[in-house]
Amino acid sequence: MLPPAVALVVVATWLAGQRRSIATLERRNYLLESRLAAARSPDPEAVPTQAQAARNTAPIDWQQIAAAQQSSFDDARVMLRFDQRLQAMTREELLAALAEVATLDLTANARSLLEQMLIGPLIEKDPELVLARFMDRLQDEASGLKWHLPNALREWAKQDPAKAEAWLDQQIAAGKFASKTLDGKNPFRVQFEGVMLGILFPMDPAAAGRRLAALPQDQRADVVRGMLGTVTEADQPAFAQLVRDQVPAAEQAQFIANRALAVMQGGYPAVTEYLDRIAATPAERGACVEQVATAGLIAITNETVTRDDVDALREWAATQAPDATDRATGNMLAMATQTPPALEFNAAAALALQYSQASGNDDVLGAFLESWAALYNKDQARAYAANISDERRRAAILKRLE
Repeated sequence: MLPPAVALVVVATWLAGQRRSIATLERRNYLLESRLAAARSPDPEAVPTQAQAARNTAPIDWQQIAAAQQSSFDDARVMLRFDQRLQAMTREELLAALAEVATLDLTANARSLLEQMLIGPLIEKDPELVLARFMDRLQDEASGLKWHLPNALREWAKQDPAKAEAWLDQQIAAGKFASKTLDGKNPFRVQFEGVMLGILFPMDPAAAGRRLAALPQDQRADVVRGMLGTVTEADQPAFAQLVRDQVPAAEQAQFIANRALAVMQGGYPAVTEYLDRIAATPAERGACVEQVATAGLIAITNETVTRDDVDALREWAATQAPDATDRATGNMLAMATQTPPALEFNAAAALALQYSQASGNDDVLGAFLESWAALYNKDQARAYAANISDERRRAAILKRLE
């Protein structure tokens, strides 16, 4: 079983449509708060219109913006006015602003944040230009712009996929994604390929498959992982086939299972429909049962897991992967003790023991005691381990709990 924090990251992965830099997320949150603050203000000038922003031709006080960007919400109006001015700027004005920022006496962090504010509107206006001008930033460790380049490719590929793909192939041939690591991987190559695949796949799954096949096998899973949040219901069968054809066999079932989380909001019937839609194999169904048990149910509930929840899981799991039902039950109970509002460890252990006794095997209690939850409650877990009938498994669990 994955550590609880890792399992929750898996949930977050399918909720996110694409990767964004931390700085961009912080800026968007900041601007949302800024708009709320400005909306509450009695000052009618606090929220300038787009036309007013467009008429504002005064020189930008970059030092003021840089300071406001890193301060508290006291400067909300400064940031709001600047954001609206950015949206009204032309492509040429944005390029000139980027050139000006490069000459300012600022810290590397302040300069990077300003550049990231400017690059978003420029990508909206001319993503091809952004890639042409700033592709070399991939090699600049201090630049925040490089994290926005995959998004520029996405926006360009939406407009002209053939031209964008040809450009990407040219960059690869020119060595722009050459790896400096021992494993031969370049994280930006993975991101760019994931973006390109996400655009190609809905239009031509076969073409997407050919592109993926051209990558080294040990890099394909990383690229496909970036697509997880963008696959539509209609594309699910083709996506499952892409995984089966291109992803290493050991990782295929997990990819299929991660997609199950994306439909978990619809409950167990929605997951069953997904599995039937893609003609899931027994191994894939088993992986989905375990993924739903450890992450899916936790993702959609804000209440402590109850016996009724566990019974519902077991009833559904038995229709999909009977052999995985007991193990998934133990893992679900373990996860329930680690995710607020948490189920108390002894209560979860008692349930695990009851289910094991009812089934006549050690799988529920064994899976529960082999989890990370047991490591956080070693004394109690050791007491429950005495109920494991398999001597070798009991000894292994006790050894782990020392």
